[in-house]
Amino acid sequence: MKNRFTYTTPILNHYELDTSRNWLVSFSFKDLLTGHEKRLQFRGGINRIKKKEERLIEGRALAKFWKLQLEAGWNPFGTDLPKLNPTIPEAFAAITELKSLSVGKRTKESYKYAIKLFLAWIEEHRMNGLDINQLDSTHARHYMDYLTLTKKYSGRTFNDHLVILSTYINCMVDRDWVAKNPFRKIKKSKIDIGRNIAFSEDEKKAIISHLKASDIQMYYFTQFIYYAFIRRSELARLTISNIDTKNWTIIVPSHVSKNRRQESVVIPEGLKKIIKEMKLPKEPDWYIFGSGLKPGPTPYVNYNHISTRHNKVCRELGIGKEKGLYSWRHAGVCFLYPLLKGDMFALMRHLRHRDLSTTQIYLKSLGLTDNHAVRAAW
Repeated sequence: MKNRFTYTTPILNHYELDTSRNWLVSFSFKDLLTGHEKRLQFRGGINRIKKKEERLIEGRALAKFWKLQLEAGWNPFGTDLPKLNPTIPEAFAAITELKSLSVGKRTKESYKYAIKLFLAWIEEHRMNGLDINQLDSTHARHYMDYLTLTKKYSGRTFNDHLVILSTYINCMVDRDWVAKNPFRKIKKSKIDIGRNIAFSEDEKKAIISHLKASDIQMYYFTQFIYYAFIRRSELARLTISNIDTKNWTIIVPSHVSKNRRQESVVIPEGLKKIIKEMKLPKEPDWYIFGSGLKPGPTPYVNYNHISTRHNKVCRELGIGKEKGLYSWRHAGVCFLYPLLKGDMFALMRHLRHRDLSTTQIYLKSLGLTDNHAVRAAW
């Protein structure tokens, strides 16, 4: 019977957004052949979330998840019932669909790359047919060792992948697909803190000369970092409309900002000249540095390629590997701070730091703060 089953659309019951109550997703399912009907409820761990806005996002995602399951043929009576324990690829595909409803574009890209790499490793080791509940701590350890020994990932990148995989598995634990998270006992790698090294004046001149002759768009990109202290990932997502030429400021929207808060920075005279030189098109929705680092409607997808493209020039010029794209930011701070004559608050605002202590720590890492008491005593 083609239309044997009928069901209502899953809805989120949030009790007028009252987080003191347990929210749930509910729907009815009826077997038209037998007349049997069930009223189903699912919570999926959403009530562990205390913040109203975050619980609402996850709750809506859960409702969407069950709608997709119903459309795919799931039913609670057993007939045409899909596997209760999905395979590893099926489980990760389902959680990816769920996550796509509640995370930003940048996070989606991070998830996409990490999960694609993991599933490629699963396929290479002929584990595609395993149910997700067969993925154990031994598999998890072997994979993370692969990232360290074969992929040569740094501590920070290793940790990023570990967090993403653990996040996915936790979602599967909430849905009773697995009993426990096999990545839980794997410790994060230690990472170096404060490796902030600026370019020297000679190095700046050499790189600028090279980029002006061979890669003018990369030159423009580095100067935005140098003058405005804007992060690579933020800069690649700014649009032409974010440049306010009336007040000569750059607006960093909340969906672009690392801190998820809309902020702004002033445009110094040096950067103002460069922006005028760029002759940006009058297309407000275009990215300033889109595909190929050129202004356009298509974003630059993989930010790591920007660093690779820049650092290749540094290596050609004999500049050590300890210096890279962010050395422009450090160089800008080293040049600006003395000009501010100790006005750390002005620097804090331009760096978009939340407090002065963060700025002080950053300046210390660059060797720009002096312990005058010790110097005078000895």
